[in-house]
Amino acid sequence: MTSAVPLREIDRRGELVSRLPNELYIETTNRCNLRCRTCPQYWGMDEDPADLTVGQVDRILDCFRGVNRVVLHGIGEPLLNRALPEIIAAVKRRHAYALFNTNGLLLRGAVAPAIASSGLDELRVSVDAASPETYELVRGADGFDRIVQNLRDFTAMKRETGAAGPRVSLWITGMKTNVRELPALVQLAHEIGVGEVYLQRLVYSERGLAAEAEALYGRAEREDLDAIHTAQTLANGLGVALRGSGEASSGGLLPAPGATTYRDCRRPWSLMYVTANGNVLPCCIAPFTAVPYGEIVLGNLFEDAAETIWNGPRYRDWRRSMLSDKPPAACEGCGAGWSL
Repeated sequence: MTSAVPLREIDRRGELVSRLPNELYIETTNRCNLRCRTCPQYWGMDEDPADLTVGQVDRILDCFRGVNRVVLHGIGEPLLNRALPEIIAAVKRRHAYALFNTNGLLLRGAVAPAIASSGLDELRVSVDAASPETYELVRGADGFDRIVQNLRDFTAMKRETGAAGPRVSLWITGMKTNVRELPALVQLAHEIGVGEVYLQRLVYSERGLAAEAEALYGRAEREDLDAIHTAQTLANGLGVALRGSGEASSGGLLPAPGATTYRDCRRPWSLMYVTANGNVLPCCIAPFTAVPYGEIVLGNLFEDAAETIWNGPRYRDWRRSMLSDKPPAACEGCGAGWSL
């Protein structure tokens, strides 16, 4: 079995990669209890509903002996998969960092202590608002107050039991609709005992709220920027870490014009995204674009060996295109023309 791809080889980027990736996105389920207006769940899924079993996840992980980071989410709500605590345990047996993103609606009852004691390293909660009204506008449901209460209970349970993990953070997709609530979200995080807030970029495809008119990149008004700066000042004072997601520049929450394009991306060289049906995608962003789904499927891990897919013709074509002046359609404008 080949070991994980070294950073120096990623930096040399060619169409072939000698070793398998050390990071996996494993979509534990593609079912969801929400229909957020920025998500494929809202405008139509391209795969049959499915939940991964512990056995399937074990087989996936066995293909990647050098894996050190596993993201257990995709286009679905991970807490809908009842086997999730066992899946997390399977990841931790490989001594890999485990995390997932949730909408938080199901983080209650017996699920909450099971997650708290599972060995999970990081729990990301997407709220996209700091008020019930904006939450319902973005997420299509009246669930904001329930999520806040679930988080209060979860953080209180961690304190009472002395649980070290998981590290909890709140996430908001930056849009014209909600960015001015960022200071209030920082305040809320502080009040419920959450130490991190992330401003995530919007990937727009002109479907639902995922529209260019909602994007902040190159379109942020003074009030939008003031809200971000106010939130940063407030976060500093409260001891809350306010950061941009991995696609934002390191110099601030909003990138400078022309910063970071598809040419800087290392994902098709460093990670693999596996859906609940076994399909392999180049990254977690591609499904949010308007590109036909068949164009972003690079293989199926339930049908072919990981090595065969990783250096197969579809992956090689994808990498070669990314190194050219004509990137894959799903990558055009990535990191520059899409919001944050």
